[in-house]
Parts: sequence; structure tokens; C-alpha cells
Amino acid sequence: MKSLIIFKIIFIILLFAFASSAQNETEVLAKIGPYKITVEEFQNRFDFMPHLNYSSSNIDSVKKEFLYSLVAERLWALEADELDIDTNEAVQFSLKTLQKLFVKDELYKKDVESKIVLNGKEIAKGLGRVTRILNTLIITTPDSQKASTLYNAFLNSASFDSVLLSMKIPLKGYEIKFGSLEDEEMEDILFSLNLNEISKPLLSKGSWFIFKLLSDDQDISIDPSKDHARNIVIKKLRDRKVQKLGKIYLDKLFSGRSITADRRLFDLMSDNLLQVLKDRTNKTEIDSLKDVQLLEIDIHKVLSSLDSLDLNDAFIKIDETPATIKDFLYYAIYQKVFFNSFNPTQFKKSLNQVVKKFIEDEIITREGFKLGLENLPSVKNDLQVWKNYYLSEVLMNSYADSITISEKEIKDFMNVEKNSKDSLQVNIIEILTYNIEDAKKILQELSDGKEFESLIKIYNQREWTKQSNGEWGFFNPKKAGEIGRIAQGLIIGQVYGPIKVNEGYSIFKLIDKRSRGDSQKSVINQDSLKFIRLKIALTKMDNLINDKTVSLARKYKINLDEQLLQKIESSEINTFTYRLIGFGGKIAAFPITVPMYKWYKQYEQNKEIP
Repeated sequence: MKSLIIFKIIFIILLFAFASSAQNETEVLAKIGPYKITVEEFQNRFDFMPHLNYSSSNIDSVKKEFLYSLVAERLWALEADELDIDTNEAVQFSLKTLQKLFVKDELYKKDVESKIVLNGKEIAKGLGRVTRILNTLIITTPDSQKASTLYNAFLNSASFDSVLLSMKIPLKGYEIKFGSLEDEEMEDILFSLNLNEISKPLLSKGSWFIFKLLSDDQDISIDPSKDHARNIVIKKLRDRKVQKLGKIYLDKLFSGRSITADRRLFDLMSDNLLQVLKDRTNKTEIDSLKDVQLLEIDIHKVLSSLDSLDLNDAFIKIDETPATIKDFLYYAIYQKVFFNSFNPTQFKKSLNQVVKKFIEDEIITREGFKLGLENLPSVKNDLQVWKNYYLSEVLMNSYADSITISEKEIKDFMNVEKNSKDSLQVNIIEILTYNIEDAKKILQELSDGKEFESLIKIYNQREWTKQSNGEWGFFNPKKAGEIGRIAQGLIIGQVYGPIKVNEGYSIFKLIDKRSRGDSQKSVINQDSLKFIRLKIALTKMDNLINDKTVSLARKYKINLDEQLLQKIESSEINTFTYRLIGFGGKIAAFPITVPMYKWYKQYEQNKEIP
């Protein structure tokens, strides 16, 4: 049975500019030291990314807690900036990679998208086709002589269906709509066919096609008199022109270039990466594989396994400044990379395709930097949003790393547990991931219908639960921080997350509840001691984050306009929005805002104390 999912997220692709709101988007919603959060930033972060794990389903309460969380992120980023954490290598390379994506996107807008012009004749032709659905039979062959012979046979009354059967091609109709074919000339010919007419052989991408029109139906979902039909036509025409202009631009940019990667460094990286993936998946070269996705944690393991000289050596020589293995690996974090074989030769072929795409993107990006596109306000603003997120994350994680647990704390915890009158115990299975990118992938796969249990085997990074497939065992929810608080309110089968914990991000599923009297006397072993340490750490992390955020709010001074917040119209629907990047690729439209709102009540109470 599919898991009940406590969050409902719509995944959408961001194609155009963000929708404007009724409010003045430049109005200041919050001041944090020298920085501001505007209505525009709040709406973008709230409406285009999930707002999960808040204390209430009431939209006004969620908006408040979301704003408190944004303020907390900015406070931690300010502190991190003051501590020069932006000099951290991981932060620098992550931001440099994102900057390259934004620059690439701006180059696309400047030299491709801005050149698109549509005329009335094209739109009228599209409107004449947008409601039509052509049902066709198709024969395809790479042999031009065979295609010509078949067409002549059809002219002499040969049966199209019998030829399909003799060629072992299924008698299956294919629906063709306006814009569904890349080849515009082929589309023109198909839309001019009469019923049961057979087309001449048409050449496209090295193969010959012959079509037979079976029916010409109407798409009743599209009203040609409405703006909806016109918008569909304009989008299809723009997409087609983008493909053409983009190809012409890239052919010109890549023309005459011959760029190769250093073979020794490629083999070294490939061998290390293959071993990391084998260790994580427990698969060998001879095992049959479904696509194994490259995760950020895999890349960081490879980064730590390679010698610094190799990491910074010239991997790909482009112009005067070579690209390094480190450049490539950070680039790969933002790509969807899959491997379907752990055979070293096949693995290297797959990796080589990723390197080829990296070289192409690097050439495109460098063209953008030559034009100074990194100085555009849009690039700087986008980068600043992500910089705030990364800086706050790195600083919070450093505090999490500082948490220590003494033997006395463990004994005190066990005594409290032993004498506790709380009867409820819960059991969960959990996926712990070290970074938000993997958490996003998990949410996507859950939304696509994947079973939670199957994802544990792929993504879970909590060492002591790997043997139990993510299961914690029964525990007192009041002694396990935010995870415990949430777990006790779930019903069996519900999934919740992601929630920020000291090790990264946790997504978990409640699998059982029971009263304390139903359980046998606990046996203290190494796993249960690890679990006790975890529960103590979760509580300490919650307290530490809240206390530190209050301290930062006092240090940097904050001012929130909650009256303005009430006027902002925001969506109640949780959306996970991807931003398409020009010349290919996509990233999350904005960082996911980690819920950090409980500090504000403590801050307000402390303000009242003289």
C-alpha cells in the first residue's frame, strides 16, 4: 500500500518571469541589520517552494512562521559573513557553479531568446492546427532506396498495413499534434494530408519516414476562440524557434574548437567515483543495475579521496584558464547524472558524456563572463539569495558538529526514561540525507509514487540505521526533539519531511505506535546507545539553534512589519518549482526555507524583560 504523505506538493517548471502581486513588491517586510526582506522575496520563496513542517495549517500562521524562518536564515548568514565563512571552499565552489548557471541563462536570454520574432501569419497557421489531432501509421527506415521502393509499391495499391506487418512494425496509431514534431517541414506535409493518404518518404535526422493518415480529430479541450489556444500556439512557436536559434548560436560558438580532457585525471576520477558508488549501493560490476543516480554525498566523498594536486591540476584546457576536476565535480552536483552499469568501460563511457556536457557548458559560460553578464543585477540578486542560504547552513552545521554528549547525560536520560510516566512510544523509518538537493530528489520520487522503503536503500546516510533499513525502534517521542514531537502527531503510514536536524535533513514515516506497558524491558546495546545519543543531540540542537538565533536577533537588530505581512496574498498550495536554465539544465527556483520559527516567541518574551 502506498504511504500516506503528509505534504502535498505540486512540482512545476518555471518558464517565464514570476507573477507580479497586488502589493508593491519593493515594500520592506523585514529589516535585519543592514539587509531587507522585500514583499517580492517573501512571495517568491513562499509561493514557488514548499512551506512545510509549520505548526498550523492556518495560512496566516504559516506565513508568520515562514517569515520568522527567513529572518533566521538571514541572521545566520550575517553572522557567517562576519566570520568570513564565505571563504569556505565548499561555499565558494557551490556559489561559483550557481553563478555560472545564472550567467549561462542570461547569455541565452540576450543572444537567443531576445532574437525571437513571431508574425501574424505564423500564429494564424498555428491556430488552424492547434485543435487538430492526427492519428497516423508510420514506417521508418534508414535505407533511402527501401523507402522509395515502398512508396512506389503503395502508389501501385500495395497494402500499408500488410507492409507494416511484414516489417514487424505494430499496427499502432501515433497521435501528432501541432508542435509535437521537431521538423517543421514534416509537420507541414502531415497537416496537408487527406484521410488515408500516404506521404512521400520524408528524411529527418538520418532516417526516412512514410506516414498514412488514419483520422483527423478535434481536441475538444482547446477552444480556438479563447486566449488559451493562442497562448499554446505562441509557446510552441517560441520553443521551435528557440531550438533553431540556439543550435545556430552554439554551432557558431563551438566551431573550430577541439578540446579534450586529461586522460590520467579522468581515469583517476572515474575509478574513485565508481568505488564510491559501489560502496554506497553494495553492487558489483556483474550486478544488473537500474539507473543509479549520482548524489551530492558521492561527489563530496570523491573530493575528499583525491589528492589536492590532482583536484587542482589542469583537467580540461579551455582558452588560457584550464578547468579542474574540482570544477567538474561541483558542476556535477547540479546535474542529473545516472549510471546503468558498473563495468569500468561502460561507466567511463557514461561519465565521458557528462564531461562532454561540462565542456560545452563551460564554453557557453565563459562567453557570458566575457560580456560581463555576471555583473547584471538579476545575476547578483539570484546569487545573493543562494549565498544567504549556504552561509546559514554552513554555520548551523558547524554548531551541530560542536554538540557533545557526556556519559552523565546518557545516564540521566536513561533514568528519566525509566521513571517516565509517559506511556506512548512510536517507531519510525527514516531517510537522513546530508544536503537539501537530495532531500528534493526524495520528495520528487515520493510524489511520483515511489515506495518510501525503496528510497531508504538509496538515500539514507544514517550509519546506525542502515542495517535496519532506516528503522529507529520504539522510543518516547517527547525525548527526541522535533522528530519526536511530529511523530507522535502522525497516523501510521504518514510521511513527514524534510526537517532540519544536526546531521542534515530527515524525512521519516511513522510505522507503529504502542503504549509503554506493551513493550518488553529494553536491552541496552550499541545501537540503542547510538539512538539515545541521537535523541539527546536532537533536543540540544533545537535548543542551540533557538538560543543562538535569539542572540543574533539582538546583535543585528530586527524589525518586522506584520501588518504588511497580513496584506500579502500568498498561495496555500505547496509547490516545488524548477527554474529552466537557457541552453539546457534546471535547478530549484529558490532554496527551500528550513523551518526555524520557535526562536521568535522566546525573542519577544526576552524583549519584555528589562
